[in-house]
Amino acid sequence: MNERRYDIDALRSIAMFLLIFYHLGISFTSLSPYILFVQNKRIADGIWPLLNLLNTWRIPLVFLIAGIALRLSFQKRTRPEILKERVKILVVPWLFGTITFATASLVIAVTYYEGWSPDSLWLIFAAFEFNGVHLWFLLNILIYCILLVPVLNFISNKNQKEGIISSLLQQPGGIFIFLIPIILEGHVLNLLRFNPDSYYGNFYNEYANTEHGLLLGFLWFLIGIVLTSQGEAFWESNKRNWRIHLAFASVSYMYRFFNNFEDGYALDNRLIAFESFNFIFLLLGLGAVYLNNDSPQLTYYKTAVYPVYIVHLPVQMAVMYFFAGINIHPIIKFPIALFLICFLSLTIYHAIKNIKPLRPLFGLRNK
Repeated sequence: MNERRYDIDALRSIAMFLLIFYHLGISFTSLSPYILFVQNKRIADGIWPLLNLLNTWRIPLVFLIAGIALRLSFQKRTRPEILKERVKILVVPWLFGTITFATASLVIAVTYYEGWSPDSLWLIFAAFEFNGVHLWFLLNILIYCILLVPVLNFISNKNQKEGIISSLLQQPGGIFIFLIPIILEGHVLNLLRFNPDSYYGNFYNEYANTEHGLLLGFLWFLIGIVLTSQGEAFWESNKRNWRIHLAFASVSYMYRFFNNFEDGYALDNRLIAFESFNFIFLLLGLGAVYLNNDSPQLTYYKTAVYPVYIVHLPVQMAVMYFFAGINIHPIIKFPIALFLICFLSLTIYHAIKNIKPLRPLFGLRNK
């Protein structure tokens, strides 16, 4: 397991880009004012089927990849070295990003709806209250690292000896044993949602700043560590099973789609968890088959994607601030806005990437 997994680098880049895509999509829906996103004047709630396709697995995939990356790092580093490195690449960008980019996104959105006021600068406290707005998941990953790094020797198969789990992964459908905790968490959400006495969460896609998101993220992070510890048994399982995951994920999603994501069992979080699981392992399988190759493009994007994600939200708010009122059909405006957000965010990345004191603020290592 000493070789680099280029498919995981590629999937990390894809996952971060899809978060940017999703955030922009929200700006075209009727939900955007309620979460302080600049709203396009011409609402296009017809985009929800596409957003719902991403919604079940976009954040769990990030946590799974974070767990995989931690376990791969453990093969070459000691536990204290890993913890020190993770604190550096999580805490520093979160703190800096919350003070600057998260606050800026809130200021732009509030100015869009209510007009400019110097009092808007106090929104820096709201940015911290929301745990960094779009950067909230960095704190979750930090918590998982603090909890699990000390026990990595116990939950990792560092010598890659064949055991029960690796033997199970070699059996048809063996990977589905890891579906059990994900389904159980969905069942817990069914029991606790809409409970005024606690805020475990109401909907499956309420990952940010909820107990549901914290627990679900922990499960996926832990699964990433455990599965990666199985070595080739895990990667070969992904290659073999992606067609099964494609079938299950497609059937689950189409059931919810034809039930308007609300009727029948479409709101049952156990079904959504099943769908999420299969989409995630579908992507892992396709990645293992088609993306496990190095390239100059991958080298560029795997480095750029983290700082680009950090800066993208205020860039999105600024782009939509000026474009929201332009009378262009959303099908045309959306790709134009997406291009501008990516272009401007990459421009900021190129402006800071060679300035050594700034690199750690954006999650970049100084070599």
